[in-house]
Amino acid sequence: MSKKATLVLIASILLCIELLPIVFSQTSINASVSAPSIEWQKRYGGNSQATSNLIQTSDGGYIFMDLGWTYNIAFQPSTVYKVDSSGNMQWNKTIDNLAASTIIQTNDEGYEIAGRWTVGVTYQYTPTLIKMDSQGNIQWVANYSSVPNLGTTTSTRIRTSDGGSAYWTDGSIIKTDSNNNTQWAETFNYTESSGRLNPLSLFSVIETSDGALAALGVGTYWSGNPRTGGIYLIKTEAFLPLPSQAPLPTPMPTSLPALTVEATIVVSLIIVVFAVTALLVFLRKRKH
Repeated sequence: MSKKATLVLIASILLCIELLPIVFSQTSINASVSAPSIEWQKRYGGNSQATSNLIQTSDGGYIFMDLGWTYNIAFQPSTVYKVDSSGNMQWNKTIDNLAASTIIQTNDEGYEIAGRWTVGVTYQYTPTLIKMDSQGNIQWVANYSSVPNLGTTTSTRIRTSDGGSAYWTDGSIIKTDSNNNTQWAETFNYTESSGRLNPLSLFSVIETSDGALAALGVGTYWSGNPRTGGIYLIKTEAFLPLPSQAPLPTPMPTSLPALTVEATIVVSLIIVVFAVTALLVFLRKRKH
């Protein structure tokens, strides 16, 4: 065997040894996804049974409602909560006689609320739409034959900006990828008066503008009574890609980028083709 063929064979073997660990290490990194940490958790009210949908407002904050409750002849009306981007209370308004269902933000920075208006002590309900300004002041009230549809979804699954989805059951959120494979599952808890951790009853989960998840739920803290629960808003740390943000240019990357599955297959094929070519060259030289 000539020196040239020997050098080609040795170079091929060394290249395979160098590249294969990189390929498999990058693949294992992609397969390992951990749940995001909790950035903050805030509690509101103390006499809730269920909540409305959660929406992120144009100022980066959040708005949501306690749906109120009835028990025999007792009635608790709905309360609207407006908080800033860190969950700090900005204002809250209780709307007498209203049992709310959903809320949306309007183009004028105000809000529309769909629900049922109570009539007298008989607790007969009239489907109602309420318009509020940006500070929660009622601008007008209109009655309907059925509860107005504000276009909000009641689905327990949302699509996320990475092509996957997130869905929830009781107090847990399950995050899946674009192929519906589970990436992580996390239980969202609250601390009851005895100090024990209990899972929340989740009512709404959204993706936030910074690529995090925000979850809204109720935790009962006295003998499981559903009318004594506090409302909890939890925000995770950002972990999702921002749809409108292009990656910043990097003139000199400090490390190899993570390879996708397709890229891993291509690299592996290149290595195999290179090794086979080198082997054929070696055998041909050996015959001569």
